[in-house]
Amino acid sequence: MKFKSLRDRLFIVLWIVIVLIVNLCFLFPLVFSPPLEQVVVIIVILLDLIITALLIWIVADISYSLKDQYLVVKAGMIKSRIQYKDITKITRYPNIWMGYRLLFAKEAIEVHYKTGMMGSVKISPRDKEIFIKELKKRNSEIVIEPAKSI
Repeated sequence: MKFKSLRDRLFIVLWIVIVLIVNLCFLFPLVFSPPLEQVVVIIVILLDLIITALLIWIVADISYSLKDQYLVVKAGMIKSRIQYKDITKITRYPNIWMGYRLLFAKEAIEVHYKTGMMGSVKISPRDKEIFIKELKKRNSEIVIEPAKSI
């Protein structure tokens, strides 16, 4: 079962700004520097295109898949496999600005697990409650923290 990521307008605007800044960093010197060799110009443009493509791929390919034995959290070339038996709890509305996160929205959940360097990942599936129920089916010992009042 595959869940797509929820997307907020704020994150879309921030990502567009980041892509524009990266492109300006590469292309600004080409326009305002003395004429460069054609090979240098081609290399800079190719590097810019590759980095822009990677940045777009990361955002366009955010998904969360429930496989037989594990959860796959994926954003472009970044991928984490978390076994269901290692998931300890799910937190609603975590601080999304810190920690390991593969999301594109403010409305998120945090999946805590025993393995891994960070110990948790923040994600934003479109259907959060269905996603949580499906995880709970695969591991009944997962603690679901109630939503905190804001």
